[in-house]
Amino acid sequence: MKGNLLIHVDVNEARGYLGIVGCPILEDEIVHSILRDIEIANVLVIENDDSGNLLRKLRKIDTRANVLSIKESELDSLPTEGFNLLILMKSMALHEEPQTLRREVAKAVDIIGPRCRSIMLFYGLCGNAFKHLSEIEAETKSKLTLLTDEQGRPVDDCIAAVLGGTDGYYRLLKRYPGVFYLTPAWAENWRELIFKMELTRGMDKGDLSILKWMFDTAGYKKALTLDTGLGDHEAFEEKVEDFVKEFHFERASLEKEFITLDAVERSYDRAKSKSR
Repeated sequence: MKGNLLIHVDVNEARGYLGIVGCPILEDEIVHSILRDIEIANVLVIENDDSGNLLRKLRKIDTRANVLSIKESELDSLPTEGFNLLILMKSMALHEEPQTLRREVAKAVDIIGPRCRSIMLFYGLCGNAFKHLSEIEAETKSKLTLLTDEQGRPVDDCIAAVLGGTDGYYRLLKRYPGVFYLTPAWAENWRELIFKMELTRGMDKGDLSILKWMFDTAGYKKALTLDTGLGDHEAFEEKVEDFVKEFHFERASLEKEFITLDAVERSYDRAKSKSR
């Protein structure tokens, strides 16, 4: 896996606030971005139903920044010194409908936008929810950055985000067709995420039998782990074993040369550069 441990972006003395609106499936990538940025004074996470797990992870890492949990009602009294992050997490459930996801993320941008010089969206295209990012920028009057590849193209989703983008995704699909892909976050949340795919919309979430039949009919027999090196490795292993046992899949691991956090790191750096 490629990736630098620390960064120092020349942003003419980074200051003020960089906002982050994030998906829980990319929590580990948010934590990674914070770990490599030595200029952050404070990380402020707005309390809601989706913030708890990120806060837990942030409080376990060794970062120079202060990690603070705040209420939305406290946004008018934020620290004013140094360079800071303001994070608002959104629900995984929003992925069931791209237009709902787009609308709710735009609302989140509206909430933190007035306090931030720019905002990083830890999302890919996500079913084309963010295909026309400029329209959301115009609506919210905020400078936004999406996860993109080295050519500036938005990544498709959380899987593409750790493969460098679209080209890496195509390489993966070509080499490993007909397998189920598991990143650490996907494995951690698979029992919820499995019913948010287009394939499974409308299914009874308490019954996996139809999904097992569909996997068998489609020839899905293998789970491929994409170990990004992020998150809790022991928990990753435990959740992967839970998944393969449930569906009677074989298990394989993607070669390390496929995995890169370049898209995550480059996108964060670009968002930060807009916070001048």
